[in-house]
Amino acid sequence: MTRYKVLVVDDDVFVAEGLVEHLQEAGYSVVAAHNAREAIARIREETYDVALVDMKMPEIDGFQTASILRQMQPNLRVIILTGYPSVDSEMRAAQMEFYEYLPKSNWYDLLLPTIERALIEERPAPKKRPSDLEKVAAQYTAEGKHELAALALEQAARLAEFTHDWERAAHLYDEAFQHMRRARGLSDDARQLRDLAESAREMAKEASA
Repeated sequence: MTRYKVLVVDDDVFVAEGLVEHLQEAGYSVVAAHNAREAIARIREETYDVALVDMKMPEIDGFQTASILRQMQPNLRVIILTGYPSVDSEMRAAQMEFYEYLPKSNWYDLLLPTIERALIEERPAPKKRPSDLEKVAAQYTAEGKHELAALALEQAARLAEFTHDWERAAHLYDEAFQHMRRARGLSDDARQLRDLAESAREMAKEASA
């Protein structure tokens, strides 16, 4: 059985150690680097099949780091991991033709299936997301990316607020809250979405009075 090699690049030592342990238990050969310079040194030493790269790192961010690594090894499959996901940065990752973009909020569920796909699929074309934010959210939900689904629905809710469609805004915020709670539990971000839904409902009542 082929033992695939994975490079983990994350400046958070505890996160990197957790990823290494998780992947080693799954049968992968894993090496960690904690910044771009270490990652470049590792790539010079040997060939890797997949690189997991944290988006936010000091000196050189994950996007730049990943681009350098893939220039050095063109067949490298890059998966961007982030604790600060956004729809815009996911689109940037797609435009740069990285294999995947995963929020850290549920990497434990998505990481191994994603790596397995990366190892067998052809080089992926950039993902094309629809312009309708609710359809984008539906795609994220199907991919198991509930935090990104919440962010897309929050954007849609803010657009509904702009047009004073308060009932729709409340509904969208409610959906966003459910996704964020699934991704991060009853976090501050989730509570904020719940509060925004309640405020939108109050505005809907005032508008209909």
